[in-house]
Amino acid sequence: MFYLVLTIHLLAVAGKLIPLFVIPRLRNVEQTQRLFQTYKKTDVFADIVLWITGLGFFFVSSFEYVLQPWLIISMLIYVVIFYITKKILVRGMNSVVESGKLYAEKELKILRTQSYCLAIFIVVSLATIGYLMVNKPF
Repeated sequence: MFYLVLTIHLLAVAGKLIPLFVIPRLRNVEQTQRLFQTYKKTDVFADIVLWITGLGFFFVSSFEYVLQPWLIISMLIYVVIFYITKKILVRGMNSVVESGKLYAEKELKILRTQSYCLAIFIVVSLATIGYLMVNKPF
């Protein structure tokens, strides 16, 4: 049961991070608007799934395991990742959509740059979480 909850949880995480891979391919406002509308819908669904599976971990693992300090720190890093991702992506895509331009090249360039920087931040953060989970330093 643990692996089923973990698989569903990881699929929801992937769903929240997919726009990072799509944004570099955006070429105009119309594509950005479609992605933005899809992102708003899937993001709410992914949030719900993440909360349900997060609570599910309490039931499929021991309570002591979930309250270990290294896991709590990992979860906090996880929350920061999603908070920053949501703020940057929503603000960036919104600025492109509301630019009133057909191609909005400057705004798309800024959005792509933010996406690349965010991807680097996420890789480093996930590596930190991985380190904490493998080594359990405290």
